[in-house]
Amino acid sequence: MRGIWMFFLVLPIFLIFSVSPGNAQFLKAGVEELRVPVAAPDFNLKVMGDGTIGLKDLKGKVALLTFIQDWCPICKKDASSLDKLARATRNRDLAFLLLAVKWRDPELVKFKKEHNISSPILIDKTGSVAKAYGISGYPETLIVNRKGEIVGKTFAKDEWNSTPVKNLLKHLLAKDR
Repeated sequence: MRGIWMFFLVLPIFLIFSVSPGNAQFLKAGVEELRVPVAAPDFNLKVMGDGTIGLKDLKGKVALLTFIQDWCPICKKDASSLDKLARATRNRDLAFLLLAVKWRDPELVKFKKEHNISSPILIDKTGSVAKAYGISGYPETLIVNRKGEIVGKTFAKDEWNSTPVKNLLKHLLAKDR
C-alpha cells in the first residue's frame, strides 16, 4: 500500500519536471510554448518603403512577428533588440517582421531612422491583423513555425540577441524540414 502512495506522490512531480527538449528551449528563451499549435491567420500588409508581405510569403520559414505601437516606449526598445538578433542571425529560413499597429507615417519614419531598423516593418493601419492574431498587449511577439502555425509567444524581451533565444530558433529551424 505504501508503494502505491509513493507512486502517486512521485508521479505528479515527475510529470511537472519532465520537459521535452522543445519545451526546454522555449523555457530557457523565456517564450511561452503553445500546447497546441494554432494556424496563423492569413494577412497581406504593405511594407514600409515598398511592396507587400503576406503569410504565404513566409511558407517554409520560421517567422517572428512582433506587434508594436507608437505610444509604447517598450515596443521601441524591443523592436531594436529584435533587429539586432535579425542582423546577427542572417538566416534565409528566418523572418523577423515588425508589425506597426495604427502608426502614423511620420512617427514610423522617425522610429525606423532613430533605431536603425533593417527588418521589414509591415503597416497594420487599422489594427485588423493584430485583432486577427488576438494581440492583447504591446509589444507581443508570436513565433510561427515552418508549417504556418503559431507555436510560441512572448511579451517584451529584455534581450533578443541571447544564446537561449538563438538556441530556440535553431531548434525550430531543425524541426519540420
